[in-house]
Amino acid sequence: MTRLVIANRGEIARRILRAARERGLQIAVISTVEDIDAPVRREADAVLEVSSFLAMEEIVAVAQGWGATLLHPGYGFLSENADFARAVEAAGIAFVGPTSENMVALGGKESAKAFARLCGVPTLDALLSNELAYLAPEDWAAELEARGIVAPFLVKASGGGGGRGMRVVGRLQDLPEAVRRASEEALASFSDGTVFIERYLIAPRHVEIQVFGDGRGGGVFLGERECSLQRRHQKVLEEAPSSVVDATLREVMGRAALALVWATHYRGAGTVEFLLDDEGRFFFLEMNTRLQVEHPVTEQVYGVDLVQAQLDLAAGRWPEAMGDPTQFAVPRPHGVALEARVLAEDPRQGFFPTPGPLRIYREPKGEHIRVDSGVVQSGRVNDRFDSLIAKVIVWGENRAQAWARLSEALEAFVILGCTTNLPFLQALSRHPDVRGGCVSTDWIAAHLAELNAPLLPEALDTFLKGDAFHRALDETLRGLGQPKHGPAARFAALSHSELQVGGPCSTAPFRVSMGVELGEFFFQHPVLAPTALRGWACRLPEGGLHFSMDGETLRLAALEAKHRQAEADSDGLVRAPMAGKVVEICVAVGDVVEESQILFILESMKMQMEVRAPKGGRVVAIRVLPDQILPGPEVMAEME
Repeated sequence: MTRLVIANRGEIARRILRAARERGLQIAVISTVEDIDAPVRREADAVLEVSSFLAMEEIVAVAQGWGATLLHPGYGFLSENADFARAVEAAGIAFVGPTSENMVALGGKESAKAFARLCGVPTLDALLSNELAYLAPEDWAAELEARGIVAPFLVKASGGGGGRGMRVVGRLQDLPEAVRRASEEALASFSDGTVFIERYLIAPRHVEIQVFGDGRGGGVFLGERECSLQRRHQKVLEEAPSSVVDATLREVMGRAALALVWATHYRGAGTVEFLLDDEGRFFFLEMNTRLQVEHPVTEQVYGVDLVQAQLDLAAGRWPEAMGDPTQFAVPRPHGVALEARVLAEDPRQGFFPTPGPLRIYREPKGEHIRVDSGVVQSGRVNDRFDSLIAKVIVWGENRAQAWARLSEALEAFVILGCTTNLPFLQALSRHPDVRGGCVSTDWIAAHLAELNAPLLPEALDTFLKGDAFHRALDETLRGLGQPKHGPAARFAALSHSELQVGGPCSTAPFRVSMGVELGEFFFQHPVLAPTALRGWACRLPEGGLHFSMDGETLRLAALEAKHRQAEADSDGLVRAPMAGKVVEICVAVGDVVEESQILFILESMKMQMEVRAPKGGRVVAIRVLPDQILPGPEVMAEME
């Protein structure tokens, strides 16, 4: 029997597992002790524990010991590591992905740039990593100017993806520091700290082409995906097909992408990424030599299963759904598909990671709604890995229907216990610019304030954040009955459950009642919500409340903590915004710092974040050490 090892975790491991189950394969998953509660461990036939998802030799050894015939790397981790692919195949295991030679030629951003130039594909000028290594930082300016590379600059990791190891730099003098930090982040994420500098296009669109090669010099492309809605170079929402790519441009971009596939005898699924300017010119960005996170939108509009196609090719068969790999053809998309990435992060607090428990986890369901997730009810988002919880994928006959369906699906998605970006995604899906296709890679950054604004009407939002609703919901969750208002509280013993007691000057009564589903409640207010609003809520260990209603999610601190907040805000203590590792301490005791000056660099969920001074002052104490692991919002420094 064919035995498949999945060398990954989270939603992509479960996605691959589902496809393998349909083929009747035996399945083992690579895992670690840190990920012991991952649901995919319970769903696989075997669990092969290693010390790390980057432990190449261990993974090959345990896969070989289990008798694996196939290994699928998913995306991230070692999926684009040529040495890993080579080691897997040297162990007699078929690697479900491109060859190591494909990865050497195309997987590295710098080598891919060089190859693209040879194939006549437009590229952006760059100062490469080997040049950075032999040039002194003070000589970078002259070399960049000679190549016509002017500010702003983009510092980019040579390997990996997901926005890690990338920095946009506006001034020449800031380049050395940006190069150092990008290199550190890339090393932590991909075990490869090489970075380079290239010209940064302001406000382009990000359009990528899905390709699939036969490994013999043939291959096909499956249209394009629009990935322009990004923040910190990480994709947030994807769409297929792009609203600005017509059949003519699709063909030109498809031919450019396939030039790389044909020239390298590329094998399997890959993605060729381009930047598209407002004049319709496109520039090669990079090639992802693996399955892409956003591959489901392509599957929805072209009626293919890319994982099944990968497994077909690994078994020595060209997948029929892909068409003839020896004949160029421009595919015709059917309908429109969208994908939203649901993440454990708080957009209203600078997109800080928010790992934690999933006390209520309720996925949306319905026609043409698909959810690929890596978690289950009562699970958790692990702070040792990335922040992706799930992907919501929808299909519609046209853009209007697809965007309406996505908004409905996001509103029905309930995650409580840890903060997520669901309200942010909801705001995106409702925005007229987004629905009209008027976006670019810097659109989110330019619209952050309105995207992070409350989704509910102001009066209702204010009321729900107030003490009266907090107490009522808390008592309802405890099973203590309906809230009492004003004079009615004094006559509670005499009142019927439907009787409202009090004069016209009393506070307007409202009702909070529990539903039948886990955490379900209904809220009704004669003025703010005349008809009952449905929501979900849970109590938090620290005494606060977390609830979701009409697409908005609110987290209420415990009342006692809330009333102490004013004092806490002025106590001069600088706290970590989340759990994480102290990577660097940028100040010393006695330093006088300005407001927003960087004090610490913290690493959490594979990302580095800056902890800045909340106000100007003098550092009187530092409470942490380099490499210290902080379990939560610990005090890092004292200021006066």
